[in-house]
Amino acid sequence: MAASKSLKSSDRQSIIKKLTTELKKRYKGGLPKTNLSVIETLIYATLLEDSTHEDAEAAFQRLFDHFFDLNEIRVSSVDEIKQVLGDLRDADWKAFRLREALQDIFEKHFAFDMEGLKRKTLDAAQKELGAIPHQTDFAQSYTLQTCCTSHVVPVDESMLLALRWLALTDAESTGQQAADEVKSATKKSDAPQFCYLLKYLSIDEKLSPAFVQDIEDTVTGHDAPKRLAGLIKNGPPKPPKAKPAKKAAETKAAPAKKGTTKKSSKTASQKTVVKKKPAPKSTTKKSAAKKATTKKPAASTPRKVTKKKPVAKKATRKSAKK
Repeated sequence: MAASKSLKSSDRQSIIKKLTTELKKRYKGGLPKTNLSVIETLIYATLLEDSTHEDAEAAFQRLFDHFFDLNEIRVSSVDEIKQVLGDLRDADWKAFRLREALQDIFEKHFAFDMEGLKRKTLDAAQKELGAIPHQTDFAQSYTLQTCCTSHVVPVDESMLLALRWLALTDAESTGQQAADEVKSATKKSDAPQFCYLLKYLSIDEKLSPAFVQDIEDTVTGHDAPKRLAGLIKNGPPKPPKAKPAKKAAETKAAPAKKGTTKKSSKTASQKTVVKKKPAPKSTTKKSAAKKATTKKPAASTPRKVTKKKPVAKKATRKSAKK
């Protein structure tokens, strides 16, 4: 994976400007204008994480159509909230975070009111949002950027993958580290628009598959505008064919083994059948041998008789002497 350690802040700023120009050609429209409260913005930011603006807006609308107010969401089960969110990405995790955030805010303020956050300094506002359990850096930064017009950059996991592919941040960088690098290279007035366009790029179904592929180590952030233009024009490169070929070879080899097993089993069965057939013959031969052995004592009887004949001769000789 390419690295971005050689990029200076001024270089990164120039690259981001070129990227913004290129992204505007593909993603039309400007920043969405909202009049949401701080709590509603925090809810929307939770729904927007790793999702499109359209999906987040639809889920947000369903949420307030189904539940009477924020308190009803707070006392509802995670499964019920999840069902309302529909097929939104990570719906179960987002439903849990929404309920826990509303519960924490209600216990601290005894009301669903966080408008005082707009009058606080950036550090104080970050501390208050950071105290809410299970909130991500993206949700906090989006709320601060939208409600408090703070100079922060919200970066979720999908946006982080896109920044890595563009070589604007290192492969080992976290979302917060990448956000700080982009923040240092953008003006306060330009950051929201770049984040908006980067969000669309990161979840573009046609282009986002490229962001999970490794890139050559020789690629740098200076190549980002040209590489992005090529990606938009030609789409992501096809994965290498070597890996699927190995899998295909393995699958072809597997049936061959089964075939040999079947053949061996057939030959084994044939051998056993052949062994069983001579078995009776061997027994008959043995029985014949036994019969032959039983006949041998009958043949030995005359031998005993012949041995007795000399005895008779001796007897005759003795009688002759007398």
